[in-house]
Amino acid sequence: MSAIPATATGTRDEARRAFHYALPVALMLALTFLVLYPLGTLILASFLTAPPRPGTPFGLFTLANYAALFDAGNLRAAINSVVFSVVGSVAALGIGGLLAWLVARSDVPGKPLVALAGVAPLFISSLVGAVAYSLLASPRSGFINMALRDLGIPFVFDIYSGAGIIYVFALFYAPYAFMFMSGALQLMNPELEEAAEAHGATRAEVLRTVTFPLIKPALLGAGILTLVLTLENFPVPQVLGTPAGIETIPSLIFRNVMSSPARPTQAAASGMLLLVLMWFLVWLQQRFLRNQAFHTVTGKGFRPKLMALKAWRWPAFAFAMLYLLAAVILPLFALFQSALRNHSFVPNFISLFDVQAFTLRHFIATLNYVPFQGAVINSLIVGVATALAGTGFHFLLSYYVNRTTYPWRPAIEYIAMMPVAVPSLIIGMGFLWAWIALPLPIYGTLTILVLAYTARFMPQGFRSVSSTILQVHRDLEDSAIVAGASRTRAVMDILAPLIRPGIASAMLLLFLLAMRELSTSVFLFTAETRVLAIILYEQWESGSWARVATISLLYCALLFVITVAGRKWIGLRGL
Repeated sequence: MSAIPATATGTRDEARRAFHYALPVALMLALTFLVLYPLGTLILASFLTAPPRPGTPFGLFTLANYAALFDAGNLRAAINSVVFSVVGSVAALGIGGLLAWLVARSDVPGKPLVALAGVAPLFISSLVGAVAYSLLASPRSGFINMALRDLGIPFVFDIYSGAGIIYVFALFYAPYAFMFMSGALQLMNPELEEAAEAHGATRAEVLRTVTFPLIKPALLGAGILTLVLTLENFPVPQVLGTPAGIETIPSLIFRNVMSSPARPTQAAASGMLLLVLMWFLVWLQQRFLRNQAFHTVTGKGFRPKLMALKAWRWPAFAFAMLYLLAAVILPLFALFQSALRNHSFVPNFISLFDVQAFTLRHFIATLNYVPFQGAVINSLIVGVATALAGTGFHFLLSYYVNRTTYPWRPAIEYIAMMPVAVPSLIIGMGFLWAWIALPLPIYGTLTILVLAYTARFMPQGFRSVSSTILQVHRDLEDSAIVAGASRTRAVMDILAPLIRPGIASAMLLLFLLAMRELSTSVFLFTAETRVLAIILYEQWESGSWARVATISLLYCALLFVITVAGRKWIGLRGL
């Protein structure tokens, strides 16, 4: 038996060592291009008199951009952002948490309808929700105020106010709290609650001393997540705050970039303020959830005990239906009214139900509107590309972090999660300045949107894929490798089939997020690369309310059809 030459063994060892570092280097380069370079460009621009652009002189170093943050208008925008986000998030947490508790732990009647109320607003983006409530509760012509005037009630809802922004935040971010908390409530072992009741505790005492402490990680996680999402939200303050002159940090950033003369570096400094607030909230979330353990699921089976609401059963059901009315039915009613009416003038509330005033011409005109057709195609292309490329890249990142012993895994995971603390509006601004300076012909193409969305939603995709991979014990892959299979073969034949539903869910999530995104796109699109969210925003800016309503309805219908079809493809039943 001949010995293996030492040179051959040495060559294989060198190749193994080279691959040991080649993969992390490749991943770090990709993360640098997608995350660190755009963010670094944005930070640099905040200290310059002019943003870094090709063909223009490099700006001078200055602190004036940060000094401008202490102007009265900027401070007022920062205070508005914090107040609207905190109050809106608390309200959303209360609504979503109560709905989750009713579904998971109570004997509320009509539980399928209550569960539907908890998730149905997800099909209506916050931009569409803000537009719908502009039709419902504008002071002069809102349908609700019209009904109040006809009834002789001296009260006016003014959606163009801070209270209106908070109200829309509460309605359309409550589903995030519902999803966060319903799982925790369903998995919670009821024995501690039963023990407290056996020792004489009232229902209120059981909830305060047992139930809420047990779901504290989910409660805090949902609250901070909602805070982050509302703090960075651009469409709602822009649509509802602009008529009243109310600004938040995202709308201030947009105004600084789009005004004449533009103040892009001052916008970058405002973005840094928002970035610091976001990072602080994410740090709080990580600190609260760092030691979370899922100890409610043990080897002993249990059935969550349903609390008898008694006289409160039907009031609780009425609360859920009232939320469904406010978050879904009324907005859709307003959009249908505006989209179907032959003319915008409505003399009184009763005339809203005059079918002779209805027409389909707005739908026909919108479907034949060439920019709308192009936006639908662009949105589908960008959504599919983001789902495929994003999920593939996020799978590679997740597998590297969770399944290998290669170097730099903590750093790669940290960078992959960084975009969760970067507001989407300044992500788009940073990508514009960073990538337009590169000798790559991607600006003005759909590719820049796909790359931006892949980076923007990297935390969601990475966490979604990681949770799926961690559900499969690595012993299955190791057994295949011991039996002679390569690592790639073990992944393709063992791991991939087992996690297919989870990967498909991550793809569907990325697709829907890309289809709904406005803030990241607002600085990156061109006339040829407009997506549905951009077309909708442009029509709102031009005051074409009939077309705005029509596009919003078609937008919601498209999201609904894609979600139902996607869930059927994944293998899930129901909504």
